Amino acid sequence: MPRPMVEAPRTTYNLAMDQQASSSTAARWIGWIAVLALIALVWRALLPTLATVQYQPSSDDGYYLRYMREVGEQGLGALPGQFRFYLGDSQHWIFPPPSRVGFTLVCAVWSKLFGASLVALSYLSLASHLAMVAMVYACARRWFETYKAVLVAALVASSTLYLGLARLALTDSFISLSQAAAIWLFLDYVRDPTRTLRALAFAAVFAFAMLTKEIAVLLALPFAALAAVERWYAKREIPLVRTLVILIAPGIACVIGWVLAAGSPTTLFRVLEIVLASPSTNAYAQQFGSGAWYRYPIDELLMAPWPTLLGLAGVAIALWRWKRAEYGTLAVGMALVYVAQIGVLGFFTKNLRYVALLEVPLRVLAVVLLWELFGAKNGLVGRALCTAAVALLCWWGWSDFERIWLEYRTYDPVTTVLVGVRGMIPTQPR
Repeated sequence: MPRPMVEAPRTTYNLAMDQQASSSTAARWIGWIAVLALIALVWRALLPTLATVQYQPSSDDGYYLRYMREVGEQGLGALPGQFRFYLGDSQHWIFPPPSRVGFTLVCAVWSKLFGASLVALSYLSLASHLAMVAMVYACARRWFETYKAVLVAALVASSTLYLGLARLALTDSFISLSQAAAIWLFLDYVRDPTRTLRALAFAAVFAFAMLTKEIAVLLALPFAALAAVERWYAKREIPLVRTLVILIAPGIACVIGWVLAAGSPTTLFRVLEIVLASPSTNAYAQQFGSGAWYRYPIDELLMAPWPTLLGLAGVAIALWRWKRAEYGTLAVGMALVYVAQIGVLGFFTKNLRYVALLEVPLRVLAVVLLWELFGAKNGLVGRALCTAAVALLCWWGWSDFERIWLEYRTYDPVTTVLVGVRGMIPTQPR
């Protein structure tokens, strides 16, 4: 009599290892030394290029500089006046609103150290990128072994988009830093939601990210989705009330902060109304930022083809393996952030600067995929091959940076510019 067939249990596969690998104190020190050396190298390479930035004082640059100077000189009392200034003339409405209070306050402090100028704003962008590299490494170390975390930091450090934005007198580098910190802290929270200080740290950083740019509130969608998956799919003890509190309370705190900064709820809501309506009234946004949602991944491929392809493959594999009951918190969390941001921001103006945050999940998943592909966990040969692949991607990243940002003097990386840089339409370096 034939024996009944019994389905073998599936083993859970974590595309991103969801447990910190043990490592010696020496390994941790070596890792930090390597990352600090990487940061020094990026700083030394980027600093001379700031002299070639073509600032636009009559555009966004000038508005950020105005906010910086006024708060730096007058203190918090200058904030309500900035809201009135913005509302006083409809010509201001296509430019950055004064609701970016978090960035303005940091700029005011920065001006005390380095003065209030467009060059000082560029220094802040550069410092934000270097801080991003250190933060990504520190957070990746909670999930990966030291060597793998260093590779993640290296790939983030060499991001063509991040290298370009690190030179500009804009908010994008700083915004990416604050939002990426919120993502990593929430991932740490769902892994161990019993740690109250970690929950409070996430709530504070998430609130600050929203104060820095209003659109950060949309990160609550993938955060809530990941918490739901962890609770009801992975069957983990994710406290419902606490999770709701740390997702909702930051938004309430931001509204209170914005009302205080604006001087009244009416003023605040009028500014937010203008911000939401801006894409339909801004001629530049309509001409250079329109299109379907898939314009974002296309632009990411134009900016950095190979890391983007690997990262997108990592997103697809994470979701596919989840469907096959091979679930990993970090991989699925990063994939949810990417998919949710592309899906929601696809309704707004399309510009790579607005989704610069997504460089982090793409590059984390790219390294994870390479690590698995070359079997780096199992031996020196695999590690050497994975390191060589990451080094090649870093070299490509810098080469693309030189071409896109230095040779062609790109300031706003919209599709029209990127297609020209890649030789798909006739164009010449400026």
